[in-house]
Amino acid sequence: MKRKALLIFLGVMVASFPVFSQKFPAFAKGIPPKDGEIVIKHGFYKNTDDKKYPKKLKADFITMAVRENRNDPKSRIITIPVLRIYSLSKTPNEPIFSLSGGPGTSNINNFVPFLIDQHDIVMVGYRGVDGSTDLSSKAIAEAIVVDSNTYSVEHLRKVGSVITKEFDRFTNQGIDINSYNILEVVDDIENARSKLGFGKINLCSYSFGTRLAYVYALRHPESINRSLCAFVLPPGHMCFNPDVQDNILKEYGKLWKDDTSNLKRTADIIKTIKDVFATMPLKWRKIIIDPAKVRMMMKNYMNSTNGTAKIFDAFIAAENGDYSGLACLVMMYDLIPEMGTVWSELIMKGVTADYVAGKNYTAGLDSKENLLGAPMSKIFAMVDFSGYKFRLIPEKYRRLDTSYVSTLLMGANLDISTPLVNIKELMPYIPNGKLVEVSDFSHADLWVKQEVEFIAFVKEYFLTGQIKEGYLKHIPANLSKPAKSLQKEGKKLYTLKKLGLLRIIVRMMV
Repeated sequence: MKRKALLIFLGVMVASFPVFSQKFPAFAKGIPPKDGEIVIKHGFYKNTDDKKYPKKLKADFITMAVRENRNDPKSRIITIPVLRIYSLSKTPNEPIFSLSGGPGTSNINNFVPFLIDQHDIVMVGYRGVDGSTDLSSKAIAEAIVVDSNTYSVEHLRKVGSVITKEFDRFTNQGIDINSYNILEVVDDIENARSKLGFGKINLCSYSFGTRLAYVYALRHPESINRSLCAFVLPPGHMCFNPDVQDNILKEYGKLWKDDTSNLKRTADIIKTIKDVFATMPLKWRKIIIDPAKVRMMMKNYMNSTNGTAKIFDAFIAAENGDYSGLACLVMMYDLIPEMGTVWSELIMKGVTADYVAGKNYTAGLDSKENLLGAPMSKIFAMVDFSGYKFRLIPEKYRRLDTSYVSTLLMGANLDISTPLVNIKELMPYIPNGKLVEVSDFSHADLWVKQEVEFIAFVKEYFLTGQIKEGYLKHIPANLSKPAKSLQKEGKKLYTLKKLGLLRIIVRMMV
């Protein structure tokens, strides 16, 4: 096993966790900042995102003071970072506020370089991840990983207990943890717009960021010129529906049968998955093959059609006796504590927005057909077992409501994270909206399969408010045997794990 090959593989695996090293200014020592105050450091953003643009881009690094709880005049002051990257144009159009996916991840890494030709780009940090309050919890991340029986009642109760202890710890530190919700983030964005002296702005949002954009449109419609929401997360859907998840998997099953070359590998990929889950061995080598871990990582891989092809290939291999691909998914799940997700912030933003009292989050999220189900949403069951008293955001923002903002929405029929059926439920509530449906794509495919076309599409919309037919073309999902299989990756991971190097290398790269 060559060390270089292993490092290249792991580098790809952790590439989605960038590190932002440029520092934001601090307020003067000894003088507590007041609500609404900002401090600005002029400088340059080091562009490593797109070689077509200058390596150094004019930028402002801004620290913004806001109340932790805007409903409490006695609430403490926290700080939020804001990054403004200036347009290359001397006469730019409305600035674009970029809102990335999540929750649990930073918004300061969310630079979209192709838009600086005609617009300033602004990124407002997500409180709890970015800024003076860090809700990171190693204890929760470690509790989510157990050797076996993942998401059993016993495991859910254990994680629930840890959540309570960690949230109590934050409270004892003076943190009003219930204030780390999507409404406060939305008002952080509006505060930044106002303090920077902007009139109307554009919103460019993706995945979780689209939920923020939608709520921003409900609360501050007068501040928005246009809003682009790619792969939309409407109210109520941070908890996934297991039937919808399984139906998307079945849609893949139909595409599988449409390509006769696939049928030589297995006649029915859905049956193969069911059969493998029903007969899964306890171990591959020394790795316990936990079905819940397999399902969790299976869902993550299905965010792209190429990832789905790898998943299908791993199940076919398992049906033929090679479980190394499924063991690879288990080993990846076990690396959760090293991946940098801010679990307390993720839980707080998801639960305060979409929790429904009385819903069966323990068994009700399992697949009725032994397929995928909604494993990620077991977080809501963990919260049930915690007994912690969450302060939900107002009901008005937890349900569908009408927004009159000019909005372009995008969705894909194979999207496992923001299913198209959910987006269609939202459309009657956006009378000035247009939905663009992309066929045979999943959650992250546009950036890979049609990057050039997608860039032209987005630029045109923000400049004119119009979209032209023909930018985005249909590309069939390719579910053929992948060049790099999970089986090969699993064997590499296992070698590193035996040598005691796996976690060390991942920690170095994240």
